Amino acid sequence: MKLRAFQDYIHVVIGIIKNSENEVLVTKRRRNAHLGGLLEFPGGKLRANETPKEALRRELKEELNIDLRQCSPLIQIPYTYPDRKIFLDVYTVNDYTGLVTANEAQELKWKEITTLSHTKFPSANHGIIRALQLPKIIAVTPNLSQDPNNFLKCFEDLVTNDDISIIQLRSHELCFSKYMQLARDCLKLCKQNRTKLVLNREPKCLQVLKAAGLHLSSKRLLAARERPLGKDYLVSASCHNFDEMLHASNIGLDYIFLGPVIEKHSSTNNNHLGWNNFAALVQESLIPVYAIGGLHVDDVDLAVKHGGQGIAAIRDLWKMNCE
Repeated sequence: MKLRAFQDYIHVVIGIIKNSENEVLVTKRRRNAHLGGLLEFPGGKLRANETPKEALRRELKEELNIDLRQCSPLIQIPYTYPDRKIFLDVYTVNDYTGLVTANEAQELKWKEITTLSHTKFPSANHGIIRALQLPKIIAVTPNLSQDPNNFLKCFEDLVTNDDISIIQLRSHELCFSKYMQLARDCLKLCKQNRTKLVLNREPKCLQVLKAAGLHLSSKRLLAARERPLGKDYLVSASCHNFDEMLHASNIGLDYIFLGPVIEKHSSTNNNHLGWNNFAALVQESLIPVYAIGGLHVDDVDLAVKHGGQGIAAIRDLWKMNCE
């Protein structure tokens, strides 16, 4: 799999710092800087012979007078502006010592994560913001025909699972009217538990039913010339290769499902990515990527290790909540 190289990109490390209120620290860029006046997360350029973590430790000390003790990868984003290319290497700061101080007289703010989408950041930061707002696991329902008598009971059990905050409703086999009726029933259960329901149909569904967002099949993704809904909705897509993934990034979607990562049925399906190809593709994405295809809840850490946001799962979560 031949993908882009990033040698000509400016390597920038970024630290996501949270306080006890689960707010994140942002600073304002100097007026005379590139994209001056916009907000950004703390960090800066990698120097020669520095590792990303060494650079992040230095930047946080210089900018904020704190000492980095522990951090973990969040997302990597290669982004091209008209006048430069940058590679954002983003880490969550899990532990540090010292008191956050504006060492460079920069303006500091603590912002609620839910409000970041409506704040003025450089466009390359869209994927970072979504990565902060999204969970590690997204549940996807099986088709209604697989369990018609028990579907809503299983769905209710899934909604009450504290680890699940987003559920995608599939059921491709249903006609539009039957799908919408099922979606209404599911949405009632979601609202009772503050769970977000994402519909897997045409954008017109959102004109009828105020769900949290829309998931595009790869076919609908490639037919879309622009993002089909505004920023108040989540918009995602299923991707299986580089071209689909790049198109999803370019039209400004919020996240993608990428796979299948492993074989679902080893005797009949050999068309899978594997973890190495998954990791290579993830590095090209501007938005968070969920691994999908034959995965289990226990695979979340493995997906994150390979650059993903987490996993999307159907059978494992559904079975777990129906037994």
